[in-house]
Amino acid sequence: MKGWQKPRPAWVARLMGLGCLLGGLSSPALAEGAPGAQGLQLEGFGTLSAYRNDDAVVAARPGERVRLASQAGQWRADGDTVLGLQLRWSSSDTVEWVWQVQARDELSRGYRPNTEWAYLGWQFAPDWSLRIGRQPLPIFLSSESSRVGFAHTPVRPMSAVYGLNSSEPVDGINASWSGAALGGTLSWDLGAGRNRLTVPRGRVDTQALLASALRWQREGLALRLGGAAFRFDLISPGLEAQLQALSNSPQLCLNCSEVLPQRARTRGVQGHVINLALVWEHEDWTLTAEAMQRGGNSVFNAKVQAWYALLSRRFGRWTPYAAVGRSAHTEAPLGLQAAPGSPEASAQSLADLDRSLQRPWDRRIELLGLRWDCFEKLALKLQLERWTATRDRSTPRDGEIRLLPNSAPWDGRLNLLTVSADFVF
Repeated sequence: MKGWQKPRPAWVARLMGLGCLLGGLSSPALAEGAPGAQGLQLEGFGTLSAYRNDDAVVAARPGERVRLASQAGQWRADGDTVLGLQLRWSSSDTVEWVWQVQARDELSRGYRPNTEWAYLGWQFAPDWSLRIGRQPLPIFLSSESSRVGFAHTPVRPMSAVYGLNSSEPVDGINASWSGAALGGTLSWDLGAGRNRLTVPRGRVDTQALLASALRWQREGLALRLGGAAFRFDLISPGLEAQLQALSNSPQLCLNCSEVLPQRARTRGVQGHVINLALVWEHEDWTLTAEAMQRGGNSVFNAKVQAWYALLSRRFGRWTPYAAVGRSAHTEAPLGLQAAPGSPEASAQSLADLDRSLQRPWDRRIELLGLRWDCFEKLALKLQLERWTATRDRSTPRDGEIRLLPNSAPWDGRLNLLTVSADFVF
């Protein structure tokens, strides 16, 4: 194929070496296994994917924790590709041990396998269960299956929402209850934990995360409310040095010493997120929608609102689908003021910093796709997305869209094409 970039030999070697480590379907149904089953069980999933961004000015990637990005029509095979393994040992009808390993392209690890799940599960009452250890908390609709391509109609959960919020596992505890209510099934989760993860700016150490989710389901309708409160430190020596230098330079910035510690703190950052979701199924039609709102006490947990809606219809083994989503940051300007007589370049730098800290990365996403379930446990997908910057097209950024300083003018649009093969066993 013209334009295809051959994988590096090390990349191929890692994938070949991990061919037997096809990861476990990280959804509650698979983690629980068959009712009453005891002994050791092995389950798995995987995705082989390639994507290309047609824009020559900006680079794009399927997530900000993916190391490399596509630009100018370059094909990459390291975005959604993932392999892993899940082992589950049931020592009794009520106690199980789960260990899940995944290998995917990641900022700090590359394709080296990493433990995603490692917990002890205990069903201590007919309607109650408890998990202790490393696990994802069910804040969003796809928090527990975000990398399981086979579990989703599209290639990946919608970036308009999931590109803003991490579904990384935590080391903690989660209690679940389920029972009949309001003519359907009601379930409730309450969990807490902490984690550490690498981001483009540096490292995020989450000291405390409290999450809860309430779900109600009846026939083809499911409603969900999720929420979380958290506290973290952003470890980024270069960024902290830059902010400290401005705070200590009244000859350049009049109010940085007052504004930055309040609005741009990197330690003790507190925040919250609220998520609403709906899944409606009728015959061969499925409608999925999510909306979220996030806020906090620092621009490094910027205030943002986002939503998406996905509609699909099954025709036998074929499922065409379409979706639209949007995100809007609502962080107010910091109002950084240049000192009288400071160079014009310094004043412009302050203005650029102020705007960058507001994270004006608002965007709209439209996508069309086709899923073909060619075998019982294998699905092929073709997906085309249009990403449009709706607010800012010139401020440098390094998220799912990478725009470098002093780049050529960007028209604010790019097309992302993805092909993938998802499987489970």
